[in-house]
Amino acid sequence: RGKGAAPDSHVLYSNRAQAFLRLHKVGKALEDADRCIALAPDFVKGYHRKASALHALGEPARSEEAAELLLGAIERGMEDRELVRLGVTVGGKAFAARLDAFRKAAAPVAPEEGDKPAAPPPPAKKAAPPSAAAKEAPPTAAAAAKGPTEQSLSEGLGEQLPWEAPPEDFAAGCLQPILKRFLAEGLVSLPAVVYLQPAPPTKGSREEPSLGQISIKPAFASPSTLAQCADFLQGKAAEARARSAVIFVRKALIEYPCVWKEKRKQEWPFDAKADGLFMQCESHNDRVVYFTQLTESKGGVCSVGETVQLDPATFALMPRLFAT
Repeated sequence: RGKGAAPDSHVLYSNRAQAFLRLHKVGKALEDADRCIALAPDFVKGYHRKASALHALGEPARSEEAAELLLGAIERGMEDRELVRLGVTVGGKAFAARLDAFRKAAAPVAPEEGDKPAAPPPPAKKAAPPSAAAKEAPPTAAAAAKGPTEQSLSEGLGEQLPWEAPPEDFAAGCLQPILKRFLAEGLVSLPAVVYLQPAPPTKGSREEPSLGQISIKPAFASPSTLAQCADFLQGKAAEARARSAVIFVRKALIEYPCVWKEKRKQEWPFDAKADGLFMQCESHNDRVVYFTQLTESKGGVCSVGETVQLDPATFALMPRLFAT
């Protein structure tokens, strides 16, 4: 009835394309996305819907076509977080590299100084204090050990062995010591880390599989760093034959992708400035995303707030780490 009342509404075609995608009717979604773009060539969601439909076809050539479509839209001035995020998911490092090259080429060039006399060399300065970048250098082995240890994980899992636990139990076992440390040390203790659930020990092996723990704080600086980190983690998960992976990231550490921005209250029920912990848990056949609001008063009192399950299609921080 909505389409009958407004046959030329690009918004209705966009919404119906999204509905078709959720019903796995990809061909119909692609048709509606094309109609949406034809009616409103500057409407960002039309390109998002079409690229999503192309990628959902599961063909490498169509995924490349989706990446080209998104890059073309961005180059025409429709820079949008959702388009960039989808492009990184679809095109990986290649898309991120091309996007960075476009942004550098489009950046304004500073005017030339002309033939001015050379300025005298600046006076010698005292050694500067360590920079913020230096302070955020990759964690040492000692720093990495502050996350869930084998002992704390076993406490979270109870009698279950890490490789035998269902992925959701493994995720809960990893979360428990993180929250315990937060209550003791505050928001600064929250990590940006991935835990790989170990595979069962091989027959005849005398050693128990160890917990895979990888710091990923640098991943959330830009599309390029995110794509590089995702590729690295995909390789590590395959190498370790990991059963599942759990990603924990403090919201305040994320510069990209800011998945919570410009969302409706029904999608993101928290204040935009709220801090807390994202948890993305995925295995070969499942994927879930949660956010837990965490607060710390000026007096240092820490409290754990509401935990909400989010739509992974909208709020996943990382591309898939396992082949489906």
